[in-house]
Amino acid sequence: MKQMSLISKPNMACGGELNNTRQFARTLSSRRPIHLVLKSSHSVNLFKSRLLVKSLTSRYALRFGIKVYSTSVQRDHIHFVVKIPNRRSYVRFVRTLTAIIARKMGRGLWKFRPFTRVSNWGRDFRGLLDYHFRNDMEVFGVWEYQRSRAGPA
Repeated sequence: MKQMSLISKPNMACGGELNNTRQFARTLSSRRPIHLVLKSSHSVNLFKSRLLVKSLTSRYALRFGIKVYSTSVQRDHIHFVVKIPNRRSYVRFVRTLTAIIARKMGRGLWKFRPFTRVSNWGRDFRGLLDYHFRNDMEVFGVWEYQRSRAGPA
């Protein structure tokens, strides 16, 4: 028989297209990697400005103490795998990065709030890095686009 827990597990994903209400603080971790996604409107092609996005990311990650393991710039969104020292640094990093990119690319660039998911080290972390590599190969045209198994049908 399964024992019920008195304390519910926190939702590890927040923001983006999810219908999360803003009643609780975003779930973040300073010990585990975080998958961060910034979604833009379809009228802007971020892939054309990937060098600008990557240089801004490295500049502000260094300034706020964020460790960036992977960055994948797609046509309408950007994926990151990061490790943050604390919540304050995460907020400063995301606010600064999104504001500077929007200033360079045009107002009204971001479609949703940033999506974050706290992942685990090991298999989950390697899976994220493989996912970023697969996305890069697809956006550069090396591999043909394949809809993910977990995605909508």
